[in-house]
Formats: sequence, structure tokens, C-alpha cells
Amino acid sequence: MEAIEKKRLLIFGGLAAAFVAVLSVCYFRSRSSAVLTVCMFTPATSVILTRLITHEGTKNLYLLPHFCHNVRWYIGAWLATPAIAYAGAALYFCVFPGDVAFLDSNYAVLLGVSTKEEYLSALLQVIPLAVLFNPVMGILQCLGEEFAWRGYLLPKLAARYSPASAALLTGTVWGIWHAPFIAAGYNYGIEHPVLGVAAMIVLCLVIGSIQAFLFFKTKSIWPAVLFHAAFNGIDLWKPSDLFMARPADPFIGPDLTGILGGAGYILTALICLFFLNKKVRAEQG
Repeated sequence: MEAIEKKRLLIFGGLAAAFVAVLSVCYFRSRSSAVLTVCMFTPATSVILTRLITHEGTKNLYLLPHFCHNVRWYIGAWLATPAIAYAGAALYFCVFPGDVAFLDSNYAVLLGVSTKEEYLSALLQVIPLAVLFNPVMGILQCLGEEFAWRGYLLPKLAARYSPASAALLTGTVWGIWHAPFIAAGYNYGIEHPVLGVAAMIVLCLVIGSIQAFLFFKTKSIWPAVLFHAAFNGIDLWKPSDLFMARPADPFIGPDLTGILGGAGYILTALICLFFLNKKVRAEQG
């Protein structure tokens, strides 16, 4: 890697870390979701400042969607993402069938339904709409992250390492970037901060591998942005809220942060890494 590229990565990393340090203190004091939203824009801000400081300009922004030849990847990022999440939830409930509590679930209580049929009818109306429209609400915030992680860090690391290795390195950095917020209780609670940080790094490795596959397939950040938005959108209709009466275990499931709730993503990530490695072997041989 050229010295200038190393310098750019160091500046980008320093800026991203500085923003997180300040905002994590704000989040620790306020527990405001607005702080988290602002933080999602800081990786892109760090990239822009790095490009200005190092006179990198606007080359290799990966903002062109290349939509015409990649429609299936966009559709998959949008629709397969929640399907994989609910498949993981189904696996969890197969392992722990006693946790299913339709009419006592948070959402059923909110609706005030009295029969399973009435509740299932409501879910069949609401979930498809949530799948279609929730990702739209998070596109800009997710662009704030993916412009940096998949659009800047990933291709720079891929210039030196294999695509799969670059995907794993980027995912690790992304997970560490989340660490102050996770340690403060976001996603995994405050009882096990170290375990929560480790779990988040693993989750980012898994999700980042899928996003890297989408990036390398399309040469655009937009499928990764859409995947990220669809992934985050599931949090608005978590399986635990829809089908459980008690709080979920964030490390197990049925929500996607757990090992069972996220099982579908783990399998998908392994498949993506396999094909990234296969692509390299094909090019070499």
C-alpha cells in the first residue's frame, strides 16, 4: 500500500474515532437516539474531510448505482434481508417453542386483539408494508455509514488484501467503531458490556461480509446502503415484539442480534465469503 494511502486511512480512522469519542459521551449522558442518528453521518463526514485534507478529490466514490445490470442484488438487499431475519426468528421459536406468546406479545397488546386469527390478520397486513417502506426511512443515515465503510475503507483494503480479507477487516473496524455505544448498553444491555462489544464485532463481521459481497458484485455502495437500511428497519418490527411476552435475550434471539435469530445471516455471510474467495481463485488460476 502506498504511503499516501496509509496516510489517508490513518486520517480517516482518527477522524472517525474522534467523532465517536465525543458522541459516545453525549449518548452515555443523554441516552438519546438522536445522538445515534447524528453519529451515523460521521463516517461519511470523516471521508469527506480526509479527501479534502489529502487532496484525494472525488475519484472512486462508487456512487453510481449500476442498477440496470444488478437489479437482482437490489431486490435481494431489500426483500431478502427481512426474510432472512424472520427465518432466524422461526429457528429460535423451533428451539424454544414455549416462548411464543401471540396474544400477550407487545404488539398484540398494543393492538388490543382478542383472538389469534385477528392478530395474524393484522400481521399479514402490517409486515409486508413494513418490509417495503421501513428501509426508505433509513436510507440517508445508512448512506452516512456505507459511504465510508464500504465505499472508502473496503476498496482501499481490497487493493492490498483479498476481497474476503478486506471484508473481514472492514467488518472488524466497523464493529469496534460501535463499541462505545454497545458498552453503554445499546443493543445488548448494560449487564455484559464486554460480551456485548464482542457480539457486536461478530455481528458486523457477518453483516459486513454480505455487504462487501454486494459491493464487489455491483461496484456500487447502493446495494449495501439498501441492505443496511432494510436490516435496521427490522428493529421497528422485532420478532420479540411481535411474538413474545417476555424480553428477548439479545445474545440468543429471536431478534437478529442473537446467535439463533441471526443464524440466517451467518449462513449467508459464509456463502458470500466463499464466493469472494472463489472469485480470487478463478482470477489467479
